[in-house]
Amino acid sequence: MEQVQVNVTPRAVFRATEVIADLRNVAETLFNPLKLVGFWDNQAGGIHLCPQEQTGGECPHNLPEDDPRYQDYTVTAGNHMRAKLEVYFPHADLLIYLR
Repeated sequence: MEQVQVNVTPRAVFRATEVIADLRNVAETLFNPLKLVGFWDNQAGGIHLCPQEQTGGECPHNLPEDDPRYQDYTVTAGNHMRAKLEVYFPHADLLIYLR
């Protein structure tokens, strides 16, 4: 999976949006025709779209890393959601996965 970082460096007193929906629009506009298939919001404590939970299973992403059931979300996004691009917005500490 390709990875890109989008840095927003303000040169004024204004602050860039940290709203997931806004940053989704930015990512989809920058990398059209790719569309969102997942996200990981570190700022909100690891909120994410979890395919395992959506199918009634246990989320392996919030388990301790030493747990054998743990799986990194980037691996899930690539393997299960077939994401092709990870877009990182450091000012919002948000990862958006596109396919």
